[in-house]
Amino acid sequence: MPDVVEALPLGLVYLPDYAVQTIGRMLLGLALSLVSALLCVAFIFRSRGAAKCLLPLLDVGQSFPVLALPLLVLPFVQRHMPTQAVGAEVVVIVTIWCSQFWGMVLVLCQRFDGVPAELEDVVCSFGLTAWQKFWQLEVPFAIPALLRKTMLSMGGSWFAALYAESMVLDGHNWLFAGIGSYVWQAASERNVGALLAALACMLVIIVVFDQILFRPLSAWAVRFQPGKVGEPHLAEPWFLKLLRRTHLFRLCVLFCVNAVRRFSRLPIGARYTQKHRVEGDARQSGWIVVSLAVVVVLLSGVLLSGVLAWPSLHATYGLSALFTVVLCGGMTGLRVFVMVGLVSLIWIPLGVWLGLKSSYAGRMQRLIQSCAVFPVNLLFPLWAAGLVACPFIPAFWQSPLIVLGAQWYIALGVLAGAGAYPPDLLEVARNLNVTGGLWWRKVLLPGILPYYLAGLVAATSSAWNAAIAVEWLQWGQTTLNVRGLGSFVAMAAARGDVNTVAFGAVAMCLFMMALNAFLWRPLSDYVSRRLKLN
Repeated sequence: MPDVVEALPLGLVYLPDYAVQTIGRMLLGLALSLVSALLCVAFIFRSRGAAKCLLPLLDVGQSFPVLALPLLVLPFVQRHMPTQAVGAEVVVIVTIWCSQFWGMVLVLCQRFDGVPAELEDVVCSFGLTAWQKFWQLEVPFAIPALLRKTMLSMGGSWFAALYAESMVLDGHNWLFAGIGSYVWQAASERNVGALLAALACMLVIIVVFDQILFRPLSAWAVRFQPGKVGEPHLAEPWFLKLLRRTHLFRLCVLFCVNAVRRFSRLPIGARYTQKHRVEGDARQSGWIVVSLAVVVVLLSGVLLSGVLAWPSLHATYGLSALFTVVLCGGMTGLRVFVMVGLVSLIWIPLGVWLGLKSSYAGRMQRLIQSCAVFPVNLLFPLWAAGLVACPFIPAFWQSPLIVLGAQWYIALGVLAGAGAYPPDLLEVARNLNVTGGLWWRKVLLPGILPYYLAGLVAATSSAWNAAIAVEWLQWGQTTLNVRGLGSFVAMAAARGDVNTVAFGAVAMCLFMMALNAFLWRPLSDYVSRRLKLN
C-alpha cells in the first residue's frame, strides 16, 4: 500500500482548493456518465444482441448500492495505479458515474421509445440515415427529460461523491483533498466550526451549479420540448445573457454548433425507412413477453447461482454469517419502510394542500428541488454529535437520517400528482358534496397514486443506498451504529475486509432486485391498468 495521509489541514484557507477539486471530479463524472449513456442506448436501439445483453443489466445496475462501489474499487485501484492520488480520483469519478449512468440510460430508453410517429415519418421523408436520426431526432427529443433527471439526481451524486472522498477503509481515509475528506477530518477532530464551514461551502457550490450550469441549460432545453413552438419563452438567466453578449463566447459557440451539425449529418448507416419503423413497432409490442422472460431468466439465474455458490459461501462464511446477512437485510428493510411510511403520512396531506393551490405549488416545487440537490450526508456528523452529547437518546434515532434526503422524491411525486389532477373532477366531487375520508379514498388518492408510487420507489431505493452511511456514524473516537445491512458493510470496510463488503453489497443488491420484481413492478402495472384518467 502507498503512504497514507493521516491528517488533512482544516484551515478555511484550504477549503476553496478542496471545493475546486470536488467540483472538477463532479464535472468529469457527469461528462463520463452522459457519453457512456448515449453509447449504451445507441447500442440498445441499434443492435438486438446488445439489447438482450444490456437491458437485463439495467435492473442489476440500478439495484446495486452506489456507496458500496468505492469500498470495492479502492483496493483494486490501489494495487494497479502508480500513485495514491490517481487511484483516489478514479474511485470518486467512478462512483459519480455510477450514481448517474443508470438513471440516464433509463430516461433515454423511455424517451427514444416515446418518439412520436409523425416525427419518424418526417425522418423517412427526408431519407435520414440511422446516425442522422439518432443525433437529429432522438437525442434532441430526449434532452429535456434527461436534463430534469440529471438535476433531480444531483443530490445523490453529491452524496456519493462526498462519501467516496470521506471513505474509510482499514481505519484510514485514503484521499488527499476534497470536501468529503474535509468533513471526515472535521468529524474525527470534533471540529464543529469546520463542519459548518463545509456546509456553507457546499451551499455556495450548489448555487453556482444552479446559476451557471443548470439554469442556462434549462433555458436552452426548452426549444426541444414538443408543443413549445409559438409559446412565450422563459426569462433568460443572467449568466446566459452575459455569455451571449461576450464576443469570444459567441465565436466559440458558433464554432461548436457548426462542428456538431457536421458531426450529426455524417451519412453513416442505412437510410431509415417506413419498413424499419413498422418492424420497430412490432418489436415494441413484444416487449411484454420479453420482459416476462427476462424476469424469469433473472430469477432462475439467481436461484441457480445461489445453489451453486452455497457450498463456497457456507465454507467461507458459515451458516451463522449467512443468517446474519439475511437478518441484517430484514432489519434495514423494516427500518426503510417504517421511515418512508412516516414521511408519506407527512407529505401526502401537505403536498396535496400545496399542490391544489396553484399560487404555492410552483414555488414549493422549486424549493423542494433545491433541497433535493443538497447532499444530506454533510449533516450526519452534526446529528452524530447531538446523539453523543445526549447519551440517554436511544440508538434508533439514527433511523430518520435514512429518509432525510429520500423524502424529497415523495414530496415531488405528491406535488406533481396534485398539480396534474383535473380540476373538472374536483369540481364534480365538490358538487356531489364528497368530503372527508370518502373524498380522500375515492377522489384524490386514486388520482395521485401513480405519481406517489414513482416517488415512493425512488425514495425507497435512495434510502436503501443511504443505509451504508447512516447505520455507521462516527464522531471523534465514538462510533454510533445500529444493526442492519448498512452497518454490516461499513463495519467490514472499517476493518479492511473487502470480501465481506462485497458479500454485503451483493446481498443488498439482491434485496432490492427482489423488491423490484415482486413488489414495485407488479404494483406499478396494477396502477397503470386501473388508475388511468383516460
